[in-house]
Amino acid sequence: MNTIYLIRHGETDANKQFIVQGRMDNPLNANGIEQAKKTGEYLKAHQEHFDLIVASPLKRAYDTAKIICKTLGDQKTVLTHAGFVERNFGDFDGKRIDAEYSHRVINDEIPNMELNADLEKRVLTALKEVCHRYSNKKILIVAHSHVIKAILVKLIDDFTYTSYLFNCSINIIEYDGNAFHCPKYNINPLE
Repeated sequence: MNTIYLIRHGETDANKQFIVQGRMDNPLNANGIEQAKKTGEYLKAHQEHFDLIVASPLKRAYDTAKIICKTLGDQKTVLTHAGFVERNFGDFDGKRIDAEYSHRVINDEIPNMELNADLEKRVLTALKEVCHRYSNKKILIVAHSHVIKAILVKLIDDFTYTSYLFNCSINIIEYDGNAFHCPKYNINPLE
């Protein structure tokens, strides 16, 4: 059995301004750095230990993982996996999130956007690959909103791509070698 703590990266200026950043390589802002530290403190207070730490190669996720790792006092190297890079939002990259955006994402109507089914297949393939390579391990993965949503929409009946995920939210996924399960999701460690 693998247990995966799937964590969304800390805040960026684009998050704060409700801008779709997709694969833009934006850094964490000061608040995002603090959120990552608090997430590490939360995990440490709950005596969480991980066999492996993986992140999207985009700096907002990678830096969140490094800060959490440091706060935990863990000397592990943060590995990167391209399968956890944020979705390509096509023509909506760099635009403001609004009702039109939400409707068009759910219905795969944004030109040049990675389709929902393609995103889900990519993320689930990457997750299975990590779980098979590191079987029976507890794994921390830091990724992006839609990467995490691609898993949650498959596992939680009322979860959609427009459901809100807190920055640094913790989503616990279990993998028994055949199927994924989600006992807890969207835990806010910053409260």
